[in-house]
Amino acid sequence: MAVVFHIDINAFFASAHVITNPNLEGKPLVVCSNHRGSVVTTASYEARKFGIHSAMPLAHAKRLCNDLEVVDIDFELYHDLSDRFIKIIQSYSSHLEQASIDECYVDVTNVIKQYDKPLDLAVAIQKQVFEELRLPISIGVAPNKFLAKMASDMKKPNGITVLRIREVDKFLWPLPIEDMFGIGKKTVPRLKEIGIHTIHDLANANEDNVRPILGINTRNYIDRANGLDMSQIVPFSKAKSVGQSKTFTNAMTDLDEIRHSILVEIEEMVRRLHKSDLVGKTITFSLRMEDFKTAARSTTLEHYTDDLNLIYEKVIGLYDEFEGYDAINFISVSISNLISKSDHLQQLDLFSDLENPTIQDIVGRLNKELKSDLFITTDTLLEKISDGK
Repeated sequence: MAVVFHIDINAFFASAHVITNPNLEGKPLVVCSNHRGSVVTTASYEARKFGIHSAMPLAHAKRLCNDLEVVDIDFELYHDLSDRFIKIIQSYSSHLEQASIDECYVDVTNVIKQYDKPLDLAVAIQKQVFEELRLPISIGVAPNKFLAKMASDMKKPNGITVLRIREVDKFLWPLPIEDMFGIGKKTVPRLKEIGIHTIHDLANANEDNVRPILGINTRNYIDRANGLDMSQIVPFSKAKSVGQSKTFTNAMTDLDEIRHSILVEIEEMVRRLHKSDLVGKTITFSLRMEDFKTAARSTTLEHYTDDLNLIYEKVIGLYDEFEGYDAINFISVSISNLISKSDHLQQLDLFSDLENPTIQDIVGRLNKELKSDLFITTDTLLEKISDGK
């Protein structure tokens, strides 16, 4: 049976700032821009004791805790620590899928056999990450990705949790449906309306009753509620697409603000492309308006690229089709049709010096470059056939 770890850095952004400023250790801390209208990006566990959580308006958080420490977002710091974190995990197993900047899945089925006790591997990883990076992590241990993810959330911070399929009824089923990974906030009230209040309720639900809510993935949700998950760990280099998205608490109407927000997401997407040595051709941009209307557009480039300026130019061109529709509270950018940059060969333009080249011109040029007579026109082939050659 497979052994999958889901490894999650606890309160990552807050933990990162404690590393650079030890004076913040043990204090209630939030990460966000310290100005009017800001919302909390991450809250330390000390801040959470006051009821502070991510997406909460900063003004509200300050009312809950008079001694709240506020630090600005520092993506350069987060990216550096994330890269170092992933390298440590890869030193144990290369079969790794990075799920986000602060979490990953890793298949340790073979690696774990090298340890006297199964949990010794998890303890070793947890210890090394903390000793080298001073980052607290939680690890979920399970036979599949879904159960590993659910397990890692059960003990935070610094937890190691094993969740076996035979234990699903004891540890997974009693959880409220809103705690199930993959079930969105807007879906929860709709499920509760039809009597689905716990994961156990979904595990035993009639598929036809929940399909109007969960759609084409209904069977997958029910299977996962029963502890079954067939999804595979996909190393990042084999990803079908690379994308970034963000939901905004306050809908945006200012054009400069919207364009800046788009640029920020593209910069992160391009950083991930560079990190994975990937280039792509198909760019997709989507948005959601304040009235929940959604729209999406895509374009396929002539050549593969990872160029920030080119991608930004194309995305802004796609956005211009929607400009002025309504206030925007969600944007998403992605690039697909990916190949490894090292495998990417620019096509040689053999005919740039020919104006309106004919078929004969093209065939002649190809044969000349290859120093052979491999290419012939259809007319020539038919002539040879008729002549019996």
